[in-house]
Amino acid sequence: MKEIEGIVIRLTHFRDNDMMVSVLTSEKIISFLARGVMKIESKNAPSVNIYNKSRFTLSSSKDGLSLRNGEIISSYQNAKESLSTLVVLDFLGEITNRLILSEDAPKAYIWLEKCLECLSQGYDPLTIALIYLGAILRISGNSLEVDSCLICHQKRPIVAMNYSKGGFICEECLLSLNGSKTPVGELKILRYIFKVTPETLSRVCFDVKDAKHVLKDLEKFIEQQLDISLKSISIMDKTFDK
Repeated sequence: MKEIEGIVIRLTHFRDNDMMVSVLTSEKIISFLARGVMKIESKNAPSVNIYNKSRFTLSSSKDGLSLRNGEIISSYQNAKESLSTLVVLDFLGEITNRLILSEDAPKAYIWLEKCLECLSQGYDPLTIALIYLGAILRISGNSLEVDSCLICHQKRPIVAMNYSKGGFICEECLLSLNGSKTPVGELKILRYIFKVTPETLSRVCFDVKDAKHVLKDLEKFIEQQLDISLKSISIMDKTFDK
């Protein structure tokens, strides 16, 4: 027997009443077969609900791990009661599954747990979504340079973000690139999401317009640099279209 504790990040139907469950733990990503959890009377069904934090007892065989018993630690239920937070939960799950490797799990787990707590406590969902995206890009080795100008490496006044080059650009260097300036509000968001820690992530609430622009720009960055398309972003864009 093996006992693990973690957050359910993916469910895949397997046969009529079974599911394959992927769990992000503080050590790695673990997948196991949960037999019969699609049945109404299944005692383990609640524990494998998506984005629940649960404790699982697993058995091992030549076919892999299978669920023996599951117990909910936290369902983050308040984060599952509005359309905006449900959409953001889907986004958090998608970028976790698409960008995080098992060896990155220890760092990702801390962030996902904290973001789920914040969503459950009523913090702004769009702000949490962007902060988590910035954290996952850092963890996966795809961060943008936000400490100084990417070209001259000086801490001169920053006026633009160049996504293709991968970082901030100062005014003098921007002239040589013949580029356009990025709104100050968007620059502040970019610096924050690539510098914030889990302990301080709930201190801000981003402007919706600026946040949506940054989200769309990061979507293009991920598509062009990582060749990954995130379906949940278009849904988020419509959800926060105010």
